[in-house]
Amino acid sequence: ELNDALPLTPQGFEIGPSLSSFGRITCCKSSQSLYCKYCLRLLVPDRSLPLPISRRKRIICDDSKLDEHCSEGRPLKLPFNLHIVLDDRRGSATGLHAVALLNERKGLEDKNNCQEVDDISQTESDAHNTNANSFVEPSHLGSLKLIDLANGDEIPKYRRDDATTFLLFPSPGESVPLESIASKVQTLVVLDCKWTKNKRFFRKNEELSTLQKVHLSSPPQESYYWRWHNAGPGMISTIEAMFYAAYEVSQQKYQCLLESNQKMSPTDSNNYLIDQNSLIHLLWLFGHQRATTFKAAQNEGVPAPWSDEEKARQREMRKQKGTWRQLRHKEDERRLMERNRLKEEKNRLKEEKKVS
Repeated sequence: ELNDALPLTPQGFEIGPSLSSFGRITCCKSSQSLYCKYCLRLLVPDRSLPLPISRRKRIICDDSKLDEHCSEGRPLKLPFNLHIVLDDRRGSATGLHAVALLNERKGLEDKNNCQEVDDISQTESDAHNTNANSFVEPSHLGSLKLIDLANGDEIPKYRRDDATTFLLFPSPGESVPLESIASKVQTLVVLDCKWTKNKRFFRKNEELSTLQKVHLSSPPQESYYWRWHNAGPGMISTIEAMFYAAYEVSQQKYQCLLESNQKMSPTDSNNYLIDQNSLIHLLWLFGHQRATTFKAAQNEGVPAPWSDEEKARQREMRKQKGTWRQLRHKEDERRLMERNRLKEEKNRLKEEKKVS
C-alpha cells in the first residue's frame, strides 16, 4: 500500500528541520510562517528545501533544460499539468502548498535580511494580480495554474472534445478510475474547496461539466489532515489528493512503458522511479503544518485534532447548536478575530512608520 510507504509518524511527516527553526516572517504586511498565503512565496531558505523542490526552482528561474538522462539532482516533475480551482479561504486551502512549492518564486536565502516587506515580496495588491492564473514553466516539468475565484479569475472554457484534460471529482456512476486513463492525462483539474461544498460548487460552474470526471483508483481510507469534518470516511485534503493522483498516474505510465515494446535503458528506468518517489515532497508544507499542530496539542495537554477522542468531542460540540456552549465558542471566535485584526493593524502601522 502506498499509504504504508509514506514517511509518516503519528506526529507528522519525517521532514527534517523543525518548523521552529524557520521562525515567522513579515510578508504582504502580515506575519507568515513557511509560505505567504497572499503572494504564495516560500519563506524558508532554499537550502532547507528538499533537493527536488530547490532543483526545480533553479531550472525554472534559469530557464534551463532538464537532462533526462542524468540521475543526480533531479527536480520534482509532475506527470501532468495541474489546474487548481480555488474557492476557499487561503488559510485553509492546502492546494496552495503546491503553488508555493512549485512556482517560480525562490525561497529566502537569508531570513534575517528579509524582514522588510519590500525585500521579500510584492505589495498585497500586486501579489493578487500576479500569482493567480500563473503558470510554472517549463512545461516538461509539469505546469501549474491557479484559478482563484475570489480574485475574479475565470475557469477556462475547456473543450468538449478535449480527451486529455480530466477533472478529479469522485462521482458514482460518472467518474472513472484515474489509472484507467493515466496514459491520456495531460492536464488534471482539481477543486480546492470544502468537502461539504464541492457538489454545489460543481453545479454552479458549468465550465467544468464538459470534463470527464475521474477518481483515485486506490485512495487512502484515512486522511492525515488535522481539520475536523463530518463528510464521512475517505475524504482527504486537496494536497493529499494531488499527491495520490500524481503518484497513480506516474506509476501507471511507468507500467505502460514496461509493458510496451519501447526499450528503456537502466538509467532511464531508474530516473523514472526517482521522479516518482520525489512526488512525496508535494506534502512537505503539509507535513510541517501537521507536525506543528501535533506539538501545539501536546503543549496544551489536549488530544491531537485527528484522534478519535478529539473527533468525538468536535461532533458533540456541533450537536449543541443554540446552547450556551456554542454561543461561548462563537464569542471566543469573535474575540480571536478581533485580536488578530488589531495585531495586523499594529504591524501595518509599524511598517508604515519604518517607511516614513
